[in-house]
Amino acid sequence: KAVLLLLTFFGGGIGAHKFYLGKYWQGALYLIFFWTGIPALVALIEFIIYAFTSSERLNEKYTAGGSVLVIVIVLVLGLLGVMVIGIIAAVAIPAYQDFTVRAKVSEGIMGTMPWREAVADYYAKTKRAPASANELPGGAPGTQTRSGTIALGPGGVLTVTLNDSVGGRFAGKTIVFQPSVNPDGGLSWSCTAGTLEPRYRPASCRP
Repeated sequence: KAVLLLLTFFGGGIGAHKFYLGKYWQGALYLIFFWTGIPALVALIEFIIYAFTSSERLNEKYTAGGSVLVIVIVLVLGLLGVMVIGIIAAVAIPAYQDFTVRAKVSEGIMGTMPWREAVADYYAKTKRAPASANELPGGAPGTQTRSGTIALGPGGVLTVTLNDSVGGRFAGKTIVFQPSVNPDGGLSWSCTAGTLEPRYRPASCRP
């Protein structure tokens, strides 16, 4: 009973107790689906049942038919599985967090589209960039986005300043859009400047 309880408590999530009892098919199912957490929950219930069942009753109902080698292999496989899942989580969670930040940053970048169009129209008519939003014929397209604020400075430079919605440590970080004149007389934009780290920018705005 003591061995059964120990295996159920410490290795039940990977089916160690089932292999100990010679129930290899059940143990294999526990081992295959251990990552879902369901086998561990079932093993906890079984542990409680075993704990409140007398040794005589357990001996009548079960037989310790599993080999020590099989149980050791199962425990090793389970440990390796936990390590692999831990490594995947260590890589995937930060990557997902970075992706979430980039998605919110992209919202702020999309907010500059009306501004860039307004600056390009102004330049096409005057052959110079506006010094501020006051020079735009239609006024400022909108300074606020869900991700931050947009400001127009001298030379037609647009600055996106992120807010707390992106994340507390990103509040105040900036992405700067700088216009340049194409050979055909139109404007193109570079967004590699600013204080926001490259890893949190879309690929088109990385230095």
